[in-house]
Amino acid sequence: MKMNYAEWVCPECKTKNRETCNMWMYGSPIRECKACRSEYLDRRWREVAIDGFDPRSKNAKFYAKGAAFLLSMAIICGVLLQTSFVHGNNFTKLTLACILCSLFGVVSGFIALRIKLGFAAKDNDKFMAESKARLGDPKYVEKLRKFGYKI
Repeated sequence: MKMNYAEWVCPECKTKNRETCNMWMYGSPIRECKACRSEYLDRRWREVAIDGFDPRSKNAKFYAKGAAFLLSMAIICGVLLQTSFVHGNNFTKLTLACILCSLFGVVSGFIALRIKLGFAAKDNDKFMAESKARLGDPKYVEKLRKFGYKI
C-alpha cells in the first residue's frame, strides 16, 4: 500500500529526493540519489528479513484501544456539543474535536480490522518475500556490509 512519501537530502550533492513508500518504510535501506546517482544507507528503511517487522504492524489491540478511546471521546464531545446548542452557545472548537476524534477513531478501527482479518499479514508476507529476494543477491549483501549493515 503506497500512500506515504519519504523525503531525504543526498549527503553527496545535497539534492532533496522524494519517493513513495509503504506505511512502515519496508524495503532496501540503500537509497540512490536521483540527481548524482550516489548510493548511501538510510536507516529509516527496514530490510525485514534482517530487522523484522515493526511491532505495531501486527498489533491489532493497539489500534483497537486507540479506536475505542477516540470514539468514546467523540461521543463525549457530541454530548457536550448537543448540550451547548440547547443553551444557545456555538462551540466550533468542540465541533472540530468531535469530527477529528470520530475520523481518527474510524481510521484506527479500520487498521485494527485490517490486521485482525489478515490483510496486513498478506502484505507482510509480500514484503518478506521481496526482502529475501534482495538478500539472495550476493552483490546487494556485500553493499549492505560495506555500508556497515549487520547481516
